[in-house]
Amino acid sequence: MLLKRVISAAVLLPVVLALFVLGGWPYALLIVGVTLLAGLEFARMFHRLGLRVSAPLLLLLILAWESGALGESSIWPLSSATIMVLVVSLWTLFQVSRRPDLGNASTTWALLLAGGTYIGLGGARLISLRDGPDGLWWLLTTCFVVWIGDSAAYIVGRRIGRHKIAPTISPGKSWEGYAAQVLSGPLSGLLLAYLSRQFPGGGVGLTSGQGLILGIVVSVLCPAGDFLVSMMKRDVAVKDTGTLIPGHGGVLDRLDSILWAAILGEMLATLFA
Repeated sequence: MLLKRVISAAVLLPVVLALFVLGGWPYALLIVGVTLLAGLEFARMFHRLGLRVSAPLLLLLILAWESGALGESSIWPLSSATIMVLVVSLWTLFQVSRRPDLGNASTTWALLLAGGTYIGLGGARLISLRDGPDGLWWLLTTCFVVWIGDSAAYIVGRRIGRHKIAPTISPGKSWEGYAAQVLSGPLSGLLLAYLSRQFPGGGVGLTSGQGLILGIVVSVLCPAGDFLVSMMKRDVAVKDTGTLIPGHGGVLDRLDSILWAAILGEMLATLFA
């Protein structure tokens, strides 16, 4: 398993970083693509419980939220997302009217709105984070804080993890691993902020204070994204959201913390702008 994880990371990471650097439409298409794949995994997971989560509607809702980050208008994403909320609601009512015996209609409706909004908002923030001032370095710092923190938590948790954080949600997560993740966050943020000032790529880079605060906030809060997806997987009784990435599971498994981190990173980037 560990060998598969390393090989997958070695193959995918250079491609992802190259698209990060390119930015623009190549990067936006990457984010749209992976979030749509995550949406498909979300829908398929709950199909296992017999819930009729419409994958096409879920994907359209994700795109509706991300559409604002792809253009200049700040009104369009709210308008398109509002329309999609109405469409999802009408579709659910239509299904119930055709099949009065259809169970869990309210749950299906809620899952469509929650899944599409959560994944779509995270994807939109990933796109807008890259497009902002010094966007490349805000994006790189945010993602590397997550990736380094995940690795630190995995290694420390496997070696000395004894005290479980929430065994009913994610039995493998320990306080020792979380401590390693939180400690790595500020260090990762400071390191990436320093590198951003050496190779700013047309910007001024991040200050040490910005890197430190970003590292602390992301490392402390983004594990909640991991727990959220773990909660879903536990309800559905699956180990991974998918099998697309050998050794890592599905796309949603890899985006769980990144979606949270992107929202937090974009908020901080806007605050410091």
